Amino acid sequence: MKLKLEDKLKIIDLYNEGLSTSQISKQFKVSDWIIENIKRQYREHGIESFKEKEKNKKYSPEIKMKIVNRVLNGESKSGIAAELCVNKGMIHHWVKKYKELGYNGLTIKQGRPRKMKDKNKHTKKVNASKELDDKDKRIKELEERNAQLEMENDLLKKLRALVQQKNKQQDEKK
Repeated sequence: MKLKLEDKLKIIDLYNEGLSTSQISKQFKVSDWIIENIKRQYREHGIESFKEKEKNKKYSPEIKMKIVNRVLNGESKSGIAAELCVNKGMIHHWVKKYKELGYNGLTIKQGRPRKMKDKNKHTKKVNASKELDDKDKRIKELEERNAQLEMENDLLKKLRALVQQKNKQQDEKK
């Protein structure tokens, strides 16, 4: 179960009132370690760390590199994520890309390609596929015609060989 911001704030209030981790976890029907993580995040980074993170925010390669360096220098991903309001999974991904590809791994654009919005692009694609279909049909017709001509050629060669053999036999009889 994913806890909403209000739930996390309520957990912090209950924690400040002195309720135990197990009491709070039973009330919200989550495990103790989730409550412990929320308490630790609150102690280390304050209530600001619970604010909602921006969706679809773009980070420059320089900012990513600074964050990756902090992780590589021993800081925790969770702490950095809470402090900067960045998704912890995203930080993990950046570190992994950096280890695999170096700085260039942080500059590569990720995600799904854009959908075509222009209707003309769609019609061009349809026209192109029709042209390909027409070309494919033409190629197939030409291949069939070529095969037929090759068969006729072979037949004519055999016929010629037979005629020459017959003529040779007649010449030998004379």
